[in-house]
Amino acid sequence: MEVEVIAIGLTALVHVLGAGVLIWALLDGEKVDRRGFWPRDDDDGRGGPDVPPEPVAPTGGLPLPDAAPSTVRLREPGRLGDAKPRPARRPEHAPERPRPRTPARD
Repeated sequence: MEVEVIAIGLTALVHVLGAGVLIWALLDGEKVDRRGFWPRDDDDGRGGPDVPPEPVAPTGGLPLPDAAPSTVRLREPGRLGDAKPRPARRPEHAPERPRPRTPARD
């Protein structure tokens, strides 16, 4: 029975020490303030939500004349691979004969 009590006590001691080390690592020398855990105001006390800036008018006018629509429509039914023709394959040719091997000279 004494072994079980010692094991439970040792387990509790390790947990308490671990919690202490965890709290010490989280604080890491910071000055503990009673309001330190409460969220702070980021608006410097001005109150009210921030007003978004006025939208800026787009510049540049109409699209450029070289801006053409894509040749492939992604919203149409069908496969994307069928939208463009496959590139031509290289012509088959007989492989070149390798040069005859010559023995290495010492």
